[in-house]
Amino acid sequence: GRWAYGDRLELRGTLETPPVFDTFSYRDYLARQGVHSLITPAELTRRAANQANPALYWVYRYRTRALGVIQRLYPDPEASLLAGILLGIESQIHPKVREAFNRTGTSHIIAISGFNISIVAALFVDLLGRWLGARRGAFAAATAIGAYTLFVGADAAVVRAAIMGGLGLLARRIGRTTDAMASLGATALLMTLIDPYTLFDVGFQLSFAATLGLVLYAAPLQAWFQARSEPLLGADQASRVAAPVGEYVLFTLAAQFTTLPLTVFYFRRLSLVSLVANPTILPLQPPVMILGGISALLGSLWAPLGQALAWVTWPLMALTIRLVEFFAGLGWGSIGLGSASIFVLGGGTLMILAWTALGGQELPLPWLRFPSVPRTMVLAVLALAAALTWRAVADRPDGRLHLTILEAGLGDAVLIETPEGRFVLVDGGPSGVALSEALGRRLPLFARGIDWVILSGTGREQIEALAGGLDRFPAGGLIVAAPPGGRAYRQVVELFRQAERPVVEAAEGTWLDLGRGARLTFAARGDRGAILLVEHGRARVVLAPAADSGLTGESRISRRLEGVTAALLPDGGSASANPATWLAALSPRLTILSLEAGNRRELPAMETVEALTGSRLLRTDLNGWVRLSTDGERLWVNIERLPEWMDDG
Repeated sequence: GRWAYGDRLELRGTLETPPVFDTFSYRDYLARQGVHSLITPAELTRRAANQANPALYWVYRYRTRALGVIQRLYPDPEASLLAGILLGIESQIHPKVREAFNRTGTSHIIAISGFNISIVAALFVDLLGRWLGARRGAFAAATAIGAYTLFVGADAAVVRAAIMGGLGLLARRIGRTTDAMASLGATALLMTLIDPYTLFDVGFQLSFAATLGLVLYAAPLQAWFQARSEPLLGADQASRVAAPVGEYVLFTLAAQFTTLPLTVFYFRRLSLVSLVANPTILPLQPPVMILGGISALLGSLWAPLGQALAWVTWPLMALTIRLVEFFAGLGWGSIGLGSASIFVLGGGTLMILAWTALGGQELPLPWLRFPSVPRTMVLAVLALAAALTWRAVADRPDGRLHLTILEAGLGDAVLIETPEGRFVLVDGGPSGVALSEALGRRLPLFARGIDWVILSGTGREQIEALAGGLDRFPAGGLIVAAPPGGRAYRQVVELFRQAERPVVEAAEGTWLDLGRGARLTFAARGDRGAILLVEHGRARVVLAPAADSGLTGESRISRRLEGVTAALLPDGGSASANPATWLAALSPRLTILSLEAGNRRELPAMETVEALTGSRLLRTDLNGWVRLSTDGERLWVNIERLPEWMDDG
């Protein structure tokens, strides 16, 4: 980003009191963070750099470097998920992926929490204890937990888990048994003494409630399950089965029971599939975190070594996301509850306390267990190898030309896959997160590079996402088919030049060979953008996302593009950018419009829709991404969400 930890900034603007909405006091929320005024808009100027704590500066600098390494080793959305799990950086996660985790009650996997700290603690205690001995190993493990806590941002939930982990290590060192309830209470007391506003932090509340549920109910539930299983399975088999069932099913039930009032109050949603989704994906998370962390460490030292391990780790993360999305897609999986008053929160909490007082027991949380059966390891390695092999087979080029109009929001982005399996990206849209997520799902796992990036327009809505850097969007070169633009354009061009990648200006009439008879022609250039024509055999697709009325209104251009197979129209189908003569000349069998969700501009214009009579219409705001595939004779259309005319057959 433009600013880094340690920068001294000068801020200019007008102070404003934060607002209070009907259902939410933003003023009180910010006050709990120590913020009492806002400045919007603000002018920021860097006055100095490297002004902060040197130790923290290097911690955060390496965190940023680790994020870049992860983004180079993994495609999205897996890269963003791993950044959340390992680094506590959740800003890169696509909203759709985040919503899927929320709907299934598995969002705790993304957020750094006690689960992550438990894995770190168990790993360091085991490894360092063997290398350094019990005393020095415990001290080194506590230091590692503290460093990791700072590394991931040290929010309230992470600090809570770290303190409890430290108390556990201290108890083991002095030969005492840890009392989980006392540790939890002491942790909460210490944190609120340091910062009383911690009590109002939602993350701390959820973390505290989930841990309380584990302390009170996890062991009794596991004992109950084992007792009920013994008549059917026998004592030995019941004991072996009770461990994984307790860890992945019953413990989840215990945590969700005590967090239920908070979930209803804050998120107004009840997940019905969480008891199935959590035990399905939780066993994948320890190897994801350990292997993902090692791959990032190795990748920062030598990229090929980290990449090799990343290929082994990727199937586990991909499977996690696909399973979560599957469960989130179940119509009955999540129930919206509407707003809940403070009395619902208080009443639910009192019911839990009453239930506990009548029969709960306080038992310590068992340590995390890792499978150690050799047969299990062999099967896991074979499964990973099979997953990687089938992914490589699926990524092989099929000899067809593919064009995917991505759901880029207030902008445009088109990914072209040539018949020989090479990739060209036309524009990128305004959101780096959305573009990275879309490309991560479509580019091959083992060769995620883009041969060329083409700028059909240089406005912010076309290319802002590309300013995220070539580490995130690796590309061989840049083709500029539009007049120079503003800050985003200059930043993109500078990135390519600094990386010593070619920057080429495309003149009208030049073309790019896509292989096997397919080609992309720069059909016209205007004051705002260009019109591209992609041809393969009988298929002709017009891409005009950034064309203006001066370009689409020229009769010579319209005649050149008569009777195309499909067309991506400019400006979301506005009347000004799409005159009737232009649409009549194109006469596309399929029309595609790139529009943002919500579509506040009320596009497409009625005049445009009426002029497209006889053409099938697809919109990214309603239908999601649109994928066109052709062998030169036939055209196949795949979309994310079916329109009414497809539902009707």
